[in-house]
Amino acid sequence: MNVTHNRMQICNNCGKRFLLESELLLHQQTDCEKSIQCVTCGKAFKKLWSLHEHNKIVHGYAEKKFSCEICEKKFYTMAHVRKHMVAHTKDMPFTCETCGKSFKRSMSLKVHSLQHSGEKPFKCENCSERFQYKYQLRSHMSIHIGHKQFMCQWCGKDFNMKQYFDEHMKTHTGEKPYICEICGKSFTSRPNMKRHRRTHTGEKPYPCEVCGQRFRFSNMLKAHREKCFRVSNPMVTDVSDPLGLNQPLASPAVDSSGQVPLGTPCTMHLL
Repeated sequence: MNVTHNRMQICNNCGKRFLLESELLLHQQTDCEKSIQCVTCGKAFKKLWSLHEHNKIVHGYAEKKFSCEICEKKFYTMAHVRKHMVAHTKDMPFTCETCGKSFKRSMSLKVHSLQHSGEKPFKCENCSERFQYKYQLRSHMSIHIGHKQFMCQWCGKDFNMKQYFDEHMKTHTGEKPYICEICGKSFTSRPNMKRHRRTHTGEKPYPCEVCGQRFRFSNMLKAHREKCFRVSNPMVTDVSDPLGLNQPLASPAVDSSGQVPLGTPCTMHLL
C-alpha cells in the first residue's frame, strides 16, 4: 500500500491524487477546482494550455517566428499573421502589437488592448471594485443607484437589457464571435449569422399569404407583399388590409323610383 501511495500523482492545485500522470494532466486541464496562476503576473487560468499561451503572448516566452509577407512584421503564431493581413486588404490600419488583430479606429484598438494587459483603470467610488471598461463600471453602478439601464460609453445609446447592450458593444470593438460553419464568415450577432446562413441552405421561412411564394428575408416578403396585394386586389389601397374588410362599401345603383333593381350584384363577396 505504501508503494502505491508513493507512486500516486498529486495535483498541486487542489491536492487530488491519481494513479496515472495522464489522468492528472486531464484533470488539470478540465475540471480542477482551483485555477492555475501565472508566476509572473498572477493571472489565473482554468486550463494549462491557456497559461502556456498567455506566457508566450503576454510575457514573450517565445520568439516571433512568423512574419507578414507585405510589411515583414513578426508574430508569435501564423494565426496572428492571418489576422494582421486584414489590415492590408481592408481599411483597418490599427493593429494590435500582441495578437495582430486589426481595427478601423484607434479607440477600438485601445479597448481591445485591455484584454491582453489585464489593466482595470475604472474604479467604483462606492465599493472600490475595478473594471477594464467604462461601460462595465456604469453597469456596475446600477447596484448602488438602483438604475438598470445600460448605456454605451462610445455613442451614448442605452439599452434596457444587457443582452442587447453586449451585442451593440461588438459594433465598436470589432468583435465577431459568431462564425458561419459553411464559409467561415464572422458576424457580431447570432441573428445576423443565421440570416447569412440561409444564403447557403436556401431556407425560405417567410411565405406570402396571398400567392404562397416564399422568401429568405422578411424585407423581401414585405416588398413582394405590396406588389402581390395590389395585383390580386386592385381596389384595395391599404396593404395592411389585403382582403379589403375595412374598405367602405360602394352604394348600390338605385332606379328612378328609388328602389334597388333586382339582380344587382353584391358589392362584396365572402371569400
